[in-house]
Amino acid sequence: MIPTRYDYYRACAREHRLLAQGAPNEDQRLMHDRLVGAYTHLARKYALRQRVSLRV
Repeated sequence: MIPTRYDYYRACAREHRLLAQGAPNEDQRLMHDRLVGAYTHLARKYALRQRVSLRV
């Protein structure tokens, strides 16, 4: 299965979250935290949105 952009960005965010938890110093932890935020934002941008229509 080919991953969607949403899947790719969520995986990147997850990876950087783990790297932030294991970072040896504050600077690296902050860098990874910023990347988590950026990848999470991109994942939300590319999340599948379901169209809802109301029939009257």
